[in-house]
Parts: sequence; structure tokens; C-alpha cells
Amino acid sequence: MIREEVAEILKTILGVEEIPFNVPPKREMGDFSSAICLSLAKEKRRPPLEFAKEVVETLKSTLLPYILEVTLSPPGYLNFKVNWPKLTEELIPEIFEKADHFGQPREIKNEKVFIEHTSVNPNKAMHIGHLRNSVLGDTVARIFKWLGYRTEVCNYIDDTGVQVVDVVTALLYLDPPFFREEDMDIQTIWEKVPADQPFDYFCWDLYARFQGEVEIDLSLREKREKVLHQIESGTHPVAFFAKELATRIVRSHLDTVAQLSIYYDLLNWESDIIHQGFWEATFDLLKARGGLRLEAGGPNQGCWVVPFGGIVETSEGVRSLDKILVRSNGSVTYTGKDIAYQLWKFGLLDKDFLYEKWGTQANGEDLWTTARDGQPGDHISKQFGKADWVINVIDVRQSYPQEVVRECLKQMGFKKEAERSIHLAYEVVNLSPQAARIVGAEEKEEKKAVAMSGRSGTGVKARDFIEIVKKKVVEKADHALEESVVSALACAAIRYYLLKFTLESQIVFDFDEALKTTGDTGVYLEYAHARACSILRKAEERGVIFGWKKTNLPSQLTETERDLVETLSRFGSVIAKTGKNLRISQLTEYAFDLATAFTNFYEHPDPGAELQTPFIHLQDERLRSFRLSLVKAFQIVMGNTLKLMGMATLERI
Repeated sequence: MIREEVAEILKTILGVEEIPFNVPPKREMGDFSSAICLSLAKEKRRPPLEFAKEVVETLKSTLLPYILEVTLSPPGYLNFKVNWPKLTEELIPEIFEKADHFGQPREIKNEKVFIEHTSVNPNKAMHIGHLRNSVLGDTVARIFKWLGYRTEVCNYIDDTGVQVVDVVTALLYLDPPFFREEDMDIQTIWEKVPADQPFDYFCWDLYARFQGEVEIDLSLREKREKVLHQIESGTHPVAFFAKELATRIVRSHLDTVAQLSIYYDLLNWESDIIHQGFWEATFDLLKARGGLRLEAGGPNQGCWVVPFGGIVETSEGVRSLDKILVRSNGSVTYTGKDIAYQLWKFGLLDKDFLYEKWGTQANGEDLWTTARDGQPGDHISKQFGKADWVINVIDVRQSYPQEVVRECLKQMGFKKEAERSIHLAYEVVNLSPQAARIVGAEEKEEKKAVAMSGRSGTGVKARDFIEIVKKKVVEKADHALEESVVSALACAAIRYYLLKFTLESQIVFDFDEALKTTGDTGVYLEYAHARACSILRKAEERGVIFGWKKTNLPSQLTETERDLVETLSRFGSVIAKTGKNLRISQLTEYAFDLATAFTNFYEHPDPGAELQTPFIHLQDERLRSFRLSLVKAFQIVMGNTLKLMGMATLERI
């Protein structure tokens, strides 16, 4: 709040885009400082101290909210002293007044943001790598909703992909009784599924087993190709069997992510994209707007391609950089379907799904799904698609296809929509050697990271991970915990762990690191919030009356009081900045800073004093009321922060 306002003024004065700040080596020099004049002096060919002096004079004639004094120190630092009493006088009442809405923009954005995340192949159980996607996407959705946007959250289900085909083929033909075309008896196939194992876990093992079997049994390859065409037909009994299999897996996925407070508005099925003719409409639109070209020769002869770079000579021969959307045999690539789907998201396709309600989620909200026999979009109470912004949460390995999608929109003349197509790319989750040994995926050669692979069955299943974290929470507690508290702490631990890494950081998953319940963790945040609730509860039980009064404000704040006030003041600007650049780790950094500032304030309200008196035992009623007001302000802001990260606001632990 304070630094951001100073930064905006400095940007205007100096004509730069970024203003770095730091803390001076001595507090008496200022509460924060900037070396921007040092970095610009060379460019402007001016002595740093002389240049900085001019800037200081300009700042002194400018209204700087909450800044008491601007000074200069060699060799050219700008130092700012904050008027802490004035800031506190305005900040705390605002927090009390706005409470759950503190930090939200006043205006409601008249724009819709479509967020697609999770999108796990419905052929086996989720693993912890998938959870990173879901937690990121869910948090992004919460932030945009907080910032006043209408949000729509979608989970895309690829129920016609090769992964589903593999599991269906394995169920039909790996073990007797085998599927027979003569009698089309599908029910006997379901009877092969063991009753004592979760279905998605059974498919996890079956999928990995099939990858080995298909390499040595050529007949399985032929059967797999046949199953693929049967599923694509949409009418064969195998197609209905595949849809039921995928539906069962999706229900397991939804149950898994619900344990981390992750929910959706819509399930979009790829089979419905095909059935509703989205690609045919997209193909016609691409041709009409000049976004496609039929190759008459070269390496892409007979293919429809997006001009994306032309033909180049490489050491390996002639290579095409253009992206194929339709192969020479007439089959459509995944990217082609992605383009059609992106057009629908923006409402640019003269096609729509049919819809029906899937059910009510644990958060009380209805979940809708696309459906072959559903109702048209104009016949239901919800309107899907037609977004102003689209955010696709997909890992970095899909960066090129996402770039092609944007380029196609540009070539079709949808420049604004292309610019508003955001790929939230993140690095993958791998296993540490220790974690790999635990799950039985130890490599022959020692590696820093072991990749998870559904094909080999290597990975930590998401539900197993959640249960392990719950057990660890119970082990770490020094008293018995209610089951709901255990679940909430486990959710906080997992979500925070997956959010605190930067998007560019590969998470090398390690059980010991992930299961810590102290330090820079979600559990630490929950304990800080619960501690504030406990202080306020004890004050109420003892009949200690407090409330915000300007007359209770000390003339000087202690260091820990100042740090807490400063951190509280940053909340709104941190959320706005996170919504702008989608770097979610900024939110976790802020949450940790806030919890740390409160802990320091609670443990050392009077730094340097021999005795640190608990707030409710203070004899000075005005000081007691002021400090309890700070506790209340922290409880409100930390509660808002936890909600944005999808964590519970526990009052007791």
C-alpha cells in the first residue's frame, strides 16, 4: 500500500516501469529506501548524489500519503520514513468496517474469466503432479472472483483419447472373460473389476500393465485400433462402455480434489465436442478466414496446416515448422480440437453444447456437464462460454500447442481474443530419489529427480498422499484433533506446498519436505490464525472490552507493531498484483510474511523489554485495547488470505 503509492509517483517522475525497494541498514535512516537513482544516474550521465537530490526535492513538493519524511544518503539512496500513527489510524477502522471484503476493489468488473484446470485423462487415479494443476487453477479462480470478475471454472475430460482407449482395450481383452462381438455382453466385463479396490486404482495398475503387454502381443495392437474406432463412432456398445468407465474415473477425481476444496462449474467432454460438430465448424471458419492451407507438396503433402514458419533446411533434412491440423488421412490432431474448443470459450463458434446437471458439490454449488442428450444452452439457468478472458492451466510441455491456438485466432482475425488467451504454464512435479524408493520406482542410476509416469505406474497417487499428510498431522499434534481439523490442516499443508513454488520451479517431491507442519507451511498459517482467535476468545471470556478508538492509538508504535501494520496494509495491492501477473507464489509469500509479523508482534510486542506482557493482562487499558484491535485486524486479513488460497479459517486447533 505505502510502497506501491510511492512507487507509482516515482514511476511518473522518473519515467520507468519498476521501482525496487529495500530496507536501510539502520532503521533510523528510514523505514524503506530505493537505489533507483543509482541505477539511472549512469544512463542520465549525472552524478548519483546530485541526481538523487533533485528527485528528493521533487518528492518533497509532491503529496506522498503516509510518508513523514524523504531523505537522501550517499551515494544516492532515497529514504522514506512512514507516518505510522496516521497509517494505523486509517487502516484499522477500514479493516473492521470492510471485514470479509477488506482489500477488494470497489468496482465490479463487467468481464468474464474462463478458467480451465485439472483436465486429467479419465483412465486412472490422479497423482500429485495433477494436484499442482488443480490447486493453481482453483486459486487463480478465487483471486479473479475476489477482484470482481465473473468466473467460470471448467474441467475438460478427454474421454476419447488414447489413454482411455488403452484401459478399455485392457479390460475387454487382457483377461477372460473376453469381450465378444457376437453377443455384445458388456456386463461380464464389469464383473472383472475387483470389489475390494477403488476403480481408479485398479485402472492405474491395469494401464501400466497394458503398456508392457501391447509391446509383445501384436494382436492387442489390432484390438486397440478397433476399439479406438468403436469409441469414435459414438454409437457402438464399446463407446458406451468407455463413457461409463470414464465417468466412474471422473467421479473418483472429483472426490479426490474435493478434499482440497476444489470445485468446478462445468465438465466439458471431448466426445461432446466431436458429437456437436465443433471441429467441422472450425475447419470451415479457418478456411474462410485464410487461417489454413492445403499442402500440395513437401513433407506435409495432403495435410491442412497452419502457416507457422514454413519449410526449413536442417542437418536432418527438410523440415516443416507449420502446424498440421488435419493429417493426409483426414484425421484431426489434438491441436485442431483445441482451437475449436478455444473458439467456443470466447463465443466465437456458431455452435454450443447440450447441458445437464451432474450433481451438487460439497460446497453446495451445482456442477453442470455437457451431455449428448442434454438441453440447449438457452434453455438452462446458466450461460457457459462467451468469456472475455480465457486462462488455460496446463504444464510447460504444452506451450507450443497453446501458442499455435493463439496464432490461429490471430490469423482468423480474432486478435483481441488471441491476446486474451492466457496459458498459465507451470513446471512438472517429479519425485526425489527417496520418494521414488518409497513408491517402488527406484532408478538404476542415482538421479536428482525421477519423473512420474502413468505408463509405468510410477507416481504418488493423490488420495494416498492426502491420507499420508492427515496421518502426519495427527502424529505431530500434541493433543487429540477433531477429524474436521485434521482434514483442514492437511488441505492447508498440501495446497500451500504446491502454491509456494514459482511457476518456473520444478517441484521435486519429497515426503519429508512436503509433510513438515512448521516453518514456511500452510499449517503454520492456520496456527497463527487460530492463535489470534484464541486471544480474542479469551478476552471476551474475561469480559475485556476493546474496540477501535483513535484516542487509544500510541504516539509511537513499537517495531513489531509497525511491521504488522505495514504487512496488513499490503494485502489489497498483493492480490491485485497477483491477479495481474498470475504469479501465485506472491500470495503465499505474503501469507507467510503476515503470519510471521503477527507471531513476532505476539511474542515481542515490546522489543528489548525484559517482560513481554500478554495483551489481555495489560494494565494500560488504552494500550490493551489498541493491541487487541491489531489482533482482530490480523485475524480478518489472515482469514481473507486463507480463503483466497482455498484453506479453512480454523478458530481452534
